[in-house]
Amino acid sequence: MASHFEAIGIGIASQDEFEEKVISLVSAGTVRQITKKVTEHVWTDPSGARLIAQVRGGKLDFLLPCLAGTAPAVPVRDVRLVDAETAMLDLVDGVDGELVCPIAVELEDRAVLAHSGGRIETGSMALSALAEEVTVHADAEAYDASQDDELKFAPDHFIPSGAFPLEEPSPDWTPSAHALFAGEVIEVETPVNTVTGTAFHRIRVRTIAAIELDVAVATAGLERPPARGNIVSGTFFLTGRLGLQPADPAENAAKRRRWFRR
Repeated sequence: MASHFEAIGIGIASQDEFEEKVISLVSAGTVRQITKKVTEHVWTDPSGARLIAQVRGGKLDFLLPCLAGTAPAVPVRDVRLVDAETAMLDLVDGVDGELVCPIAVELEDRAVLAHSGGRIETGSMALSALAEEVTVHADAEAYDASQDDELKFAPDHFIPSGAFPLEEPSPDWTPSAHALFAGEVIEVETPVNTVTGTAFHRIRVRTIAAIELDVAVATAGLERPPARGNIVSGTFFLTGRLGLQPADPAENAAKRRRWFRR
């Protein structure tokens, strides 16, 4: 199983290497102020590899490797944080507004959501995924032929495996940003992470309800890139971007002044 860092061309072999590579990259990223004590640091490579860190009081308390995707945003509703890292939300069909399925994701703009109430009713989200295990099939017919006769899934299925426990949950169980899905490859490229010199596959996948995701796949786990028209299936780590912006400090100050006048 490829690590999330490997999926975007960043190999981590030790704690020292983690500090040398990841911390230095995060430190070189762009910074935006979330609150007086919390900052968000975003480093994005030309390849699309991205690292997002939340720093509180000078200490790192959240780090997300992800892919800077460009897939069309999809409608979502009832977005809410369920723990320090993960959000639950409903994916909505953009045509008829019907529920597609609930999913768990890790948000690129988690820090902004956390410090603005932790919940929004509706929005739109660009989805990306980091492949943990992936299989390539020539086409939908080949995918169908590869399946067990008793249990078959469509070549565009999406199962939010991290959104619900597979057995009796423990008292401390929380959702995780994982999904099992399959879909048609509609775009393919193999960019090189310009910092590490390591290539990875970047593919656009169209899955259930014509939802598109950008997916990063480590070349160590998939030597040759899939081709357009192939069906890919596997286990994936989901990330999403809502496009939230931190509140303007002047606006926050004005709100506080109005509150104190009451």
